[in-house]
Amino acid sequence: MRHNSPRAIIIGAGVAGPALALFLRRAGVSSAIYEAHPGGEGVGGALNVAPNGMNVLDALGLADAVEARGSVGLELCFRNHRGRVLARFGNGAGRFGRPSVSLMRHDLHAVLAEEMCRQDLPIHYGKRLVGVEGAESPDGVVAHFADGTRARGDVLVGADGIHSRTRSTVFPDAPAPAYVGIIGVGGRVPASAVPQVTTRDRRTLNFTFGARGFFGYIGVGGKDVVWWSNLVRERELTREELNDLSADSVRREILSIYRGYHPPIEALIEHTGPPGKINVFDIRSLPTWRKGRVVLIGDAAHAVSPNAGQGASMALEDAACLAKLLRDTAFDHASAFARFERCRKPRVERIVAEGRRRAADKQAVSPFRSMLRNGILSLVLRLTGERSQDWLYRYRIEWDRG
Repeated sequence: MRHNSPRAIIIGAGVAGPALALFLRRAGVSSAIYEAHPGGEGVGGALNVAPNGMNVLDALGLADAVEARGSVGLELCFRNHRGRVLARFGNGAGRFGRPSVSLMRHDLHAVLAEEMCRQDLPIHYGKRLVGVEGAESPDGVVAHFADGTRARGDVLVGADGIHSRTRSTVFPDAPAPAYVGIIGVGGRVPASAVPQVTTRDRRTLNFTFGARGFFGYIGVGGKDVVWWSNLVRERELTREELNDLSADSVRREILSIYRGYHPPIEALIEHTGPPGKINVFDIRSLPTWRKGRVVLIGDAAHAVSPNAGQGASMALEDAACLAKLLRDTAFDHASAFARFERCRKPRVERIVAEGRRRAADKQAVSPFRSMLRNGILSLVLRLTGERSQDWLYRYRIEWDRG
């Protein structure tokens, strides 16, 4: 290993990969990112970056840019299907540093990619990983790509998402991601098309619980409103089946479920463009995230369902934590990777479990069970309020401390 000029190969240019590269630059470690998809490809729907994730972006000097592209979520509001407020409370703005921000995934990626470009950090697109050589070699690790090229480095970091090629290649016996029984659906609507959405609601994470299902919405970027919900399916759909689900059929199915729910839910569904749709998976626990010179971070290590609202924030935390440990151990990768796993595993596995619990709360149930659930939800949230988020949001990685 070349201690005078360590080099990291990063697989994946989502959230964790670029954030890691930016932190490694600060730590004096060179890196390059290799991404399977072509550059400039549109990515995903909306997401929320919670205060704990925004504080990581703040350490990179990018929080203002992210906030400018999204909407600050000042409150959380929980309603029943008729619109009665079960609980409403602040979302930690001012208590945990940076506020929660909702934005389109491609806007978050753009902020990170623009900073990568400004710092002259390379992202190589169209590089699909097919093999890893030398994970436990004393001489370095080599990534092999489908186009016949390869990259050599001192360490390789798999930041390539829930269906990670790094994980399947280096950890072939690791548990596969588990389908959680739902298809995530969502859409984006111009705010002008849904005047029922108040200015306050555009700055609120709105959650509606009814017997037939769950529906959420918030404003993004000042001009649009995004919504999200679930369709229950016993098995995951193939790529072909997802593609065969036409926008009209998804819209009709969602409307049939939420017909009669309080405004603006029907209007949001009716005015949306083609709804997005994905199988929802998580990874409860992997036996290990590391092998020799290779380590997994973000969804590759611990994918959490969207119900937890922490996927992007966990990826950002991982990036800051791993880079800090590599810096503080003078790039002793074995020590840094072991400490990274010990530090991060308890927190992320608790959050994965929380995502599963929240998903269970959003299932279709009988009217009686819905009334009972909403009563308990109202009581618990009114008693705990903003404090219920403390364990998620207070977590800090102090980059400037050794």
